[in-house]
Amino acid sequence: MNLKLLSLGLFSASAISPFFIPAFTPSAMACTAVDIGVQVARERKRGVQENNVTQEIDPNCDGGSVVNRSVQRCRSERCIQRRNSNQRIEAGDRGRRSKIKRPRVKVKVPVQVRIQEPKRPFED
Repeated sequence: MNLKLLSLGLFSASAISPFFIPAFTPSAMACTAVDIGVQVARERKRGVQENNVTQEIDPNCDGGSVVNRSVQRCRSERCIQRRNSNQRIEAGDRGRRSKIKRPRVKVKVPVQVRIQEPKRPFED
């Protein structure tokens, strides 16, 4: 019985360890900017969907992340959806900066969905 528990515990630790080990490596201290923008339009006539994203990361960034998520929904004859997002990660306290260059990661996830509604009967 104890052998089964021990082997189950070791298996659990080895299965979970890939999630904890990266937290102790320098690459885990990356400077990451993530933008997720969802635009959903349910319309009869084709409208406008714009997603403008600016992401700036200071070259001296010493680790950190910023995440922006937004959802726009529209149900109309013609939808106009405009989204502007600005993200900036600046360097931290100059006295505490590390000499290690951290990776800078920029992730943009634009999701634009259009659902065309059918014309109503007897409509021109």
